[in-house]
Amino acid sequence: MAKRNLLHFDVLVIGEHPSAFLAAAILQAKGTISVVHATPAASSAAPLAGDRLVLVNPNLFDLHPLLAPLKRKLDLSPTYGLRFFSDEPDVTAEYRARAAQCLVGSYRDIRLAMVKLAKDSGAKLVAPGEVTVVNLDESGVDAMLGKQPVRAKALVLSDRVDAAQARLLGLPESWDHDIPHRYTLMKVKTNAATEATSRPLLPISLNLGGSLCWGWLLRHKSTTQICVCQPRSGGKYSPQQLLQIWIATLRHAGALGGSDADWVSRTPSQLMLPLAGALAHEGVANRTLLIGPAGGFYSACAEDIYPNCWSAVFAADVIKKALREKHLQDALNSYRHKWRTTLGDYLRGPHQNLRYLLPLIYRNQVMADRMAESILHGKSMVRGE
Repeated sequence: MAKRNLLHFDVLVIGEHPSAFLAAAILQAKGTISVVHATPAASSAAPLAGDRLVLVNPNLFDLHPLLAPLKRKLDLSPTYGLRFFSDEPDVTAEYRARAAQCLVGSYRDIRLAMVKLAKDSGAKLVAPGEVTVVNLDESGVDAMLGKQPVRAKALVLSDRVDAAQARLLGLPESWDHDIPHRYTLMKVKTNAATEATSRPLLPISLNLGGSLCWGWLLRHKSTTQICVCQPRSGGKYSPQQLLQIWIATLRHAGALGGSDADWVSRTPSQLMLPLAGALAHEGVANRTLLIGPAGGFYSACAEDIYPNCWSAVFAADVIKKALREKHLQDALNSYRHKWRTTLGDYLRGPHQNLRYLLPLIYRNQVMADRMAESILHGKSMVRGE
């Protein structure tokens, strides 16, 4: 790489996910580390930038002091539990709590808030259109941000990179077949909310059409969003069929207002989410830590913001310490141990073989509560007395 105009930084952060901007903000916050954050125009995670409704764990704001003020600034709709719908529309179960158990908000608004955190911290934010890692040696990483050469001591990635760069960094080039899940959603501007209560519940299905595929209904302000999630292979139903099964169930139960035309005329949007991918792949590569979508930090409930931002907080903490060590690569290895001992259960969620548990949810309040707490908080379904 040409030395002319070469810019040096301690850390290069690559990615458009909110977790990437949070990592840049934390690393740069006290001004002792130099950070550049680059957003590729043709990011492999580009569809994630589109606006949609997302679930937010209220514990997000306790992850780091920089996040605490966002609790007052972000416009989020609280929900106080889950309402489980079975394949029989008249059979449901509920989990209710006094405090908000999850929040619903706009992905775009949350992302913009994280971008502002990074800007306010003093991190250098660039959008070069193309970001390419070109070389790696025992002392650092060389990359091209558009036509600008840069050198950094460490990388943080929230986006997947192409096969050539993955090989250079020692990353796996693809997910195992059972990790990517197809997340399909439709949303409308509507006043169709039928929750006549100040403490609404979030409708959820764990077995759409007997397929063990999940569905949610999210509401925030005047937007209603229907979501379903299934393995990449699809199973016996297409995403559109799953959506229609879920819509029919909600309509029959009176949980979804509006007319059929509100939904039938809509074209679904789709994302590929690496659910619990962090449990299958290492998050540490050559001078590189994987966070967010690149690391597979999505819970079994397809939860986006909290677990991915948790990975950013962990990564920033590890890199700050590693930069002070003689052997940076060795110091990065604490990343895999730290989140596996804390975040692993949260990502894993309920036991994957739910079929034998499903009937109990609708007959036993204790099981309904445990399933909800497993989904929302990562608690085990099996409890000691």
